[in-house]
Amino acid sequence: MKKVLLSTDFSENAQHAIDYALLLFGDQDVNYFLLNSYCLMHNIPEMLISLEDILHEQSEKGLKKNLAHIKNDYQKLVIETISTYGEPAVAIKKVVKDRSIDLVVIGSRGRSALTETIFGSNTADLVRRITQPILIVPLHNVLRPPRKIVFATDLVRIDDLNFLEPMLLLARKYQSEITIVNVTGKHSDSRVKRALERLEFRNHFQGINCRFELVQNEDILEGINEFVSNELADMLVLSPNEYPDFKDVFHKSVTKRMIQRMKIPILVI
Repeated sequence: MKKVLLSTDFSENAQHAIDYALLLFGDQDVNYFLLNSYCLMHNIPEMLISLEDILHEQSEKGLKKNLAHIKNDYQKLVIETISTYGEPAVAIKKVVKDRSIDLVVIGSRGRSALTETIFGSNTADLVRRITQPILIVPLHNVLRPPRKIVFATDLVRIDDLNFLEPMLLLARKYQSEITIVNVTGKHSDSRVKRALERLEFRNHFQGINCRFELVQNEDILEGINEFVSNELADMLVLSPNEYPDFKDVFHKSVTKRMIQRMKIPILVI
């Protein structure tokens, strides 16, 4: 990763996500951008300018404090602070475009990254707005490099594996084990095997300890959840465009079982 955007609202979960990102990528050959966006919930014309000024001042102070905390542990860190007015998804999209960001890091607000972010309106909006990878970090995730990565994929819909580079970069850096899991209730083993051969998976995963698993489950998200839990995975990698249903799922609530189980970072690519 060359340019990493760290989005913060100065909450505990945002700081945890920042700490996780710095643990993964460190301060070598990475430029960080620490972003805080602020906006008014209700526009009151006669108070608008003064309130914006107050919010901007609070944002700048928060970023300065946040930066000091980060620099205390990473003195050589190259990091730029950005305070901007606007909704989070809109502000992040603009910075991603203006600064050619490679990865966006955000924290989840509740017990589950899958519940509170991917299925939350802000992150759903962000996923729709930008094409760059997004790393979603839940509050109680253990701060350690991923030893086991689960890549959930619908193999038959993939045309090019270049989009996997962020995951492969992490796997090579930390010698992570990658499990490629295809959760489906429709595709046969032979179709999946042909997809693996067509895409030349082995060539892309050279030097990486990886294996493939086929899981039969009509409910794709339930199947992914159960597999991640059983594997004791440290990170889940998803590509929403592979699963047509994901676009709709981003707008729906999930079961209590999913809320309780998914507590690991999710890399959306």
